[in-house]
Amino acid sequence: MILAATGFMTACTALDTPEPDTPVLPDVFSTDTETPLPPVNWWQSFDDAELDRRVEIALGGNYSLQAAAARVRQSLALLGSARSDYYPTLDATVGRERNWNGDDSVANSWSAGLSTRYELDLWGNIRAAAQQSEFTLAASGAAYRVLANTVAGQITSSWLGLRLENENLQLLQQQQQRLQTALAVIEGRQRRGQAALTDVLQQQQLLETNHIDLLASQARRDIYRQELALWSGEGVSSLDDDSLNALAPLPELGSTATAVPLQALQARPDVQEAFYRLQAASAGVAAAVANRYPRLTLTASYQGEDQQLSNVFDNWMANLAGSLVLPLLDGGQRRAEVRRQRALEDEALADYTQTLLEAAQEVQEALVLEDQYAQTLQRLSEQLDLARRTLTLAESYYRRGQFSFLELVNAQQELLTLESRYLDIRWSRVQARIQLYKAVSHGQFGEQNS
Repeated sequence: MILAATGFMTACTALDTPEPDTPVLPDVFSTDTETPLPPVNWWQSFDDAELDRRVEIALGGNYSLQAAAARVRQSLALLGSARSDYYPTLDATVGRERNWNGDDSVANSWSAGLSTRYELDLWGNIRAAAQQSEFTLAASGAAYRVLANTVAGQITSSWLGLRLENENLQLLQQQQQRLQTALAVIEGRQRRGQAALTDVLQQQQLLETNHIDLLASQARRDIYRQELALWSGEGVSSLDDDSLNALAPLPELGSTATAVPLQALQARPDVQEAFYRLQAASAGVAAAVANRYPRLTLTASYQGEDQQLSNVFDNWMANLAGSLVLPLLDGGQRRAEVRRQRALEDEALADYTQTLLEAAQEVQEALVLEDQYAQTLQRLSEQLDLARRTLTLAESYYRRGQFSFLELVNAQQELLTLESRYLDIRWSRVQARIQLYKAVSHGQFGEQNS
């Protein structure tokens, strides 16, 4: 509800400042509005109901998001304060006096009255100050969406990382079984005098390396589990080992778009935040310039005084006045403030352009990486098929004494390396997909949790 208050920004009065130029962007950004975009809740593309549930929990329970929502409420309150200057003030006063004279006489009196004050916005300084608060509120809302997108990305990455390590553990256990089977064959040949003791020892070394990899994978799984708890606002993870062991493997990804709509880049919350801060800086310039001009203030009062409170308005006096305040000498303070505000505007313009360029680079990098990983996986899949066939033949030939142990162990190591690399590249592609979804997301899903 809080962030919905930022929606009025699109209807704000335009300031007399030049619009920032859009820099030249790579060809991956299409002006075709029909180019498909990921769904608003982009993590749902991975088709994991438990992931959906955990993202929703994190969007409601993450403490950094709660702090960002509090900052939005602060900006909303400041906007209300700035807009109050559009209206006159009205104050009521009640007073009682007790006076003693030299002859010990005492006089009591009551006074009461109303007074109002209103400043005419001749030069737009009040309007500019209110607009500055409006754009600051919009920037706070965009900053909230940036963080919401980050939280969703971290939860998605950690959850899918758990699925990765679960799959990796299963792979390592399968490799362990293969190595143990091969060790039994080698030990049998060694007992029959057909293999050297060094062959047995080298095979045992492969098994020990496998044990080390298992320990490292279990440690990474525990780290992902704690990351989930952290980003969800929980002190301790609620996932036990049985739940982890039941996780499905990494999802198989479909093809992705080769281009991204330009409006998706412009709708990114970090780009919008930078744009709103630029507009707020422009409003600050307008307010500083208007502050150099005269101010016209109207005041009115209605007061009465009497010894009895009930009769206080029987003897009343009204006053209506106007005052014009023209700054004459201030040591150059107002001119200096205008220069400072213009420098802030220049800074905000540079920040906006840099943010837009970085956003474009981030999207382009994600597209390039995912395409590269997809092609790499295709080649690795073919290599894996060849390596499995090679190992099957090597084991058969070794049992018949037609292959040396060195040829067998080379075939084993080649398959182990390819299997691990294939899983690593699959994970890299998933991460690139997450990065792409984050890079084109406008983060609007965070508003329902604010």
